[in-house]
Amino acid sequence: MQTFTSLTPDGLERLAEIFAADARFKDPFNDVHGLAAITRIFEHMFATTRDSRFVISDHAVTGDTLFIRWDYHFQTLKGEAWEIPGTSVVRFNAQGLALEHVDYWDPAEHVYSKLPVLGWLMRWLRGKLQA
Repeated sequence: MQTFTSLTPDGLERLAEIFAADARFKDPFNDVHGLAAITRIFEHMFATTRDSRFVISDHAVTGDTLFIRWDYHFQTLKGEAWEIPGTSVVRFNAQGLALEHVDYWDPAEHVYSKLPVLGWLMRWLRGKLQA
């Protein structure tokens, strides 16, 4: 878990310490296989944000599966501060490397609703559904 909380753009090679070569990574925007593809996701994250960091608030382990509750803090390239809460489910192989890492978080609430036109539409739809 410390690898994620201390990950930097210059330290992405450390992902090889936690992911199996053929690992799967899935989140609301990506579903990729392989260490190279996973590394590209983190490269993109660092290229499109500033001061990215994960804060882990809770975790649990059962068998070969780790559950993590986290908050992702970052600034947009324009300097706007964001925080996205989420949960990860990570399944490990016998060597202790992640075979599958699936992130669960709500892009409608935490991304789409903050975009100018789409955000207005999301708020309008939410209002209609709650009425």
